Amino acid sequence: MATLYLFGIGGSGSRIIRSLTMLLAAGVKLGHGFNKVVPFVIDPDAANADKRRTIRLLETYQAIRREIAEKSTEQKGPGEGQFFGTEIVTLGVNADGQPNPAINNSYEFAFTDMELQLRDWLGQNTLPAESRALVDLLFDPASLSESLEVGFKGSPNVGSIVLNQLKNAPELQHFAARFQPGDRIFFATSIFGGTGAAGFPILLKNMRTSPSVFAGAGERLTQAKIGALTLLPYFKLEPSEESAIDSSLFNTKTKAALSYYEQGLKSPNGQHQLNALYYLGDRSTHLTRNSEGGATQRNDAHFVELIGALAVVNFTQLTEEELQRNDNFFEFSAEDEAQMTFSSLDASQTLSQVGGPLARFQFLSMWLAHHFEDTQSADYAKFTGASRAWNQSVFFKELRRFLYDFDLDRPGNVGERPQDGGFVAWLRELARNSRSFSPFNIDQNDFDKFITGHELKKGFLNTDQIGRKHVRAKLDAAIRQQVADNDGPRVFLKAFHDTSQELLSKEHSRALPWLN
Repeated sequence: MATLYLFGIGGSGSRIIRSLTMLLAAGVKLGHGFNKVVPFVIDPDAANADKRRTIRLLETYQAIRREIAEKSTEQKGPGEGQFFGTEIVTLGVNADGQPNPAINNSYEFAFTDMELQLRDWLGQNTLPAESRALVDLLFDPASLSESLEVGFKGSPNVGSIVLNQLKNAPELQHFAARFQPGDRIFFATSIFGGTGAAGFPILLKNMRTSPSVFAGAGERLTQAKIGALTLLPYFKLEPSEESAIDSSLFNTKTKAALSYYEQGLKSPNGQHQLNALYYLGDRSTHLTRNSEGGATQRNDAHFVELIGALAVVNFTQLTEEELQRNDNFFEFSAEDEAQMTFSSLDASQTLSQVGGPLARFQFLSMWLAHHFEDTQSADYAKFTGASRAWNQSVFFKELRRFLYDFDLDRPGNVGERPQDGGFVAWLRELARNSRSFSPFNIDQNDFDKFITGHELKKGFLNTDQIGRKHVRAKLDAAIRQQVADNDGPRVFLKAFHDTSQELLSKEHSRALPWLN
């Protein structure tokens, strides 16, 4: 089985990984035997809220998978296409599942010396007089005196100075030594900022010249299949005299970067160093709060990031033969609507990939938030141990954390808790962004009305509501067919997956074939 190494660079990279994690949790499948993803978040802004939220989500996903495997009689996680069906692990976990003591067991690269001023990174004080004069010409005094603790503030030239040193990091050297034929690499980043625009070309260049940079990789990285997603401008920032980031320059920076990509991403013989390159952007009118970084940089999820996550999925679905060509360039188009739903997506392509999995996962979320408490005496809850373990077991705590950003210190019902980084919060953010994507009526408790624009009914004449009693009976029937109790977490999730699939797809396959 193959591994996808996913490098999320900068704030946009973190947000794309967040959306991909939601899709994989819902059961969206990767292609061609890719059953493991190793995300690597690269952002020098240690306190960046988008980054911290994504890392917490990845840790929760991994904890759920670990609990399922440890409590399974067969020591295995969910199957392909099931909830949490794809393994997500840190770079510090070896192929045998054991942590590597020599590598930081984290999803993020730990930058050092970011408190230094830019002039220190440039070594200005040790340069010859002519070079110091050139530095003074290229950088204003305020920029030279700033530290890089919150990143590069939209300046790729600054980012390239720092990020070029990544090749020497033990994490990158370990990645290179661990990379195997058949594995693939993907970069997720933006083109109009500082960290992503600088980091992606530098890392790509170093990987393609790996024998001289990554001694442990041999020729494996030079021959690897590598894809990248580069986000074009898809939001604007509020004007701020206190911020060095000006979104009115995004398009100018994009044109300059694209001009560089035209030649800079090619090898000396003129061959493109990427096997696939994805372009995504949006004509956004919504103004996002202008934050240079840190804890205040926390952006709502955007439809473009969701499609960006699908670019990662698509890359794994391309065949080796298709990737032999180095001129695979991809774009995405959808109906130009301010408020998008599932109906805005192509039923044979995007919708068929995400519609069913997301609907089934939202089905699970709705049931646990609004119906589980009143059905704890049902067979499905008793046989899987859910009724007694709901408030005690690590698995159920982590599952609620993933769905609702659950916190034991917060009082009240699960459905009433403040939402921050979980699945329901992600859906709310997508729905309230300037190009709204609202596939579900999030606050709807009725299963026949939770998909926006569609009403589902059960029975031969499609007249009866899909109510709690009906769902409970289906769950009980599904759970009786499986091993229970000591295999509770895996069986619990599989019962919900199979029940939601039956209710949503088999009974409505004619009206909504994409639910299959």
